[in-house]
Amino acid sequence: MTTDTSTTGQQKYYFAIAAVVVVLLLALWFLFKPDAKVIEPEQPIATETAPPVITAPVETVTTPESEFTTDLPAEPEDVVEVVETPLPTLDESDPEIKQTLLNLDWQPGLASLIVTDQMVRNFVVQVDNIAHGQLVKGHNVLQPIDQRFIGGKNPPYQLEDANFSRYEPYVALLESISAAEMLVTLQRFEPLAEQAFKELGYPDDSFKQRVVSAIDVLLQTPEVDYPITLDRPSVMYKFADARLEALPAPQKMMLRMGPENQKRLKAVLRQYRTELQQ
Repeated sequence: MTTDTSTTGQQKYYFAIAAVVVVLLLALWFLFKPDAKVIEPEQPIATETAPPVITAPVETVTTPESEFTTDLPAEPEDVVEVVETPLPTLDESDPEIKQTLLNLDWQPGLASLIVTDQMVRNFVVQVDNIAHGQLVKGHNVLQPIDQRFIGGKNPPYQLEDANFSRYEPYVALLESISAAEMLVTLQRFEPLAEQAFKELGYPDDSFKQRVVSAIDVLLQTPEVDYPITLDRPSVMYKFADARLEALPAPQKMMLRMGPENQKRLKAVLRQYRTELQQ
């Protein structure tokens, strides 16, 4: 049995862009800090005027207070006690984070793609690398997906439209979860993300700012005209334009998504960047 090395190689690119989207999504969940807001309930608006109620005079009977004296304690007022669950340790956080993620209203079929081992450390490493214009192996955030890159059998090779639809579910994933749900769901795990970031050797840096830097790398992906011509000097495709091939790896991933997916993803990332900077 032979292995299609071209397919295997191009799958790595596909996994990488999916990882970029999901890693940043998770990181943004961890780092949002909503302001506490109290929403006063609206007063009900009467739609009809009820007819007046006519009652007959009622004779008032005064009863000695002593007749109602009992030894029963007063009924306590309803008190809601909020018990905060202790935060798990970084090494033991996977089960709770996994369950928290599964409770979100994901687009069907995509939640199972998330790797649930060393979740905090893996995406912290990925975000740090994206911020430095790199993509790193060995810290998977997604399960492998069997998707074939379509570059054409004969030159001139092009980045074809058929490839772009493969990335659309991940952009839809990013768009499908409301910001409010993200904030409430995972903000409690932020200290674990900061702890994992410090483990990488950044004792004085903020992981929140590193997320902003990673977003900036993606937002700086240049706007180019499609279709994009590719070279295939070996089993892997490369951009024929040397300027595009020289771009940071995360930006080349953005180009592979296609113009529409890239536009949608950038719009979402700009929204999150604005919130993170407030």
